[in-house]
Amino acid sequence: MKRRAAFTICLLTILVFSWSATCAHASSVNYAIHGGKVTVELSLQFFQNVTVMPSLSQTFSGAASQSLSSAIEGSLRNAARSASVSSLSGDLKSTGNWINTTIRFDISGVAIQNGSLLNLNCSWIRFKVPNDLKLGDLSYNLIGATYIKPTFEKYADFQIAPLNGTVSGVVYRLDTLSVSPEVAAQRAGNTTLLDFSYISPPVEEWKMSYNLSQASTTWVYTPPPAAAMEMAITTKDGKAFHMDASYAYNATLSVDGFAHVHADTITTDVSSGYEPLLMLVVVIVTFVVAVATSWVYRSRQKQLPRRRK
Repeated sequence: MKRRAAFTICLLTILVFSWSATCAHASSVNYAIHGGKVTVELSLQFFQNVTVMPSLSQTFSGAASQSLSSAIEGSLRNAARSASVSSLSGDLKSTGNWINTTIRFDISGVAIQNGSLLNLNCSWIRFKVPNDLKLGDLSYNLIGATYIKPTFEKYADFQIAPLNGTVSGVVYRLDTLSVSPEVAAQRAGNTTLLDFSYISPPVEEWKMSYNLSQASTTWVYTPPPAAAMEMAITTKDGKAFHMDASYAYNATLSVDGFAHVHADTITTDVSSGYEPLLMLVVVIVTFVVAVATSWVYRSRQKQLPRRRK
């Protein structure tokens, strides 16, 4: 009875820890692999109060959808030459200081099947789109170069006219580290919405979990912030104000079935949806039988009469 209880507790523990962790960041990058196709969903929120961006609310359709799809596909092909993007949809809303967007699309051409094993090259997940993508008057991709860098550069010259008449000091910070105006301006100029190069380690180093109830494998990684910039300004009358830019996301990659990964290549068995689960059941049953057999053997050994010397 005690052994059965211990085994039950162990199984429940595996199930509990298989649930995906709740994400702390508002932005998320999700890759869902179904067979040889990958569905990507980007839910991104970028904040900056350095300037006021054009306000709009628009869906990705027509020419806007086509230009974004082509830009993403071109970036993906830097790591996976056969990658192809299709079925792109989504929307974007800008409210002056915020850009909020959801973008969905499918990727094919990144998987190779060898018998019942499917190998997926996921090195493309850290893609960066360098294009200046626009909706109306809004440059929604090169946010840093368009809206942040010019103001950072402007206040770098606060010691000369006309700023020297009102400003007594300017401090630039990346995260919490003070940096020079040149470094801050360069970082601002490189800040891009569709930049996932911060997902730097291979998938093999992400946190992995199995969901036994859904028969799936998940990897999760939280990279450092893509933007955590601050410009603190002090005026000659003693007042202080801050201009900030912040952008962070987490990444989740999920695969149907039980899979394993080496570097950025994920391998899963696609021969049958039940085979991985049956294999797990076989392993568990074999373990239980082995434990039970060992227990029975030891019990019988104890019952045998001891020889007299």
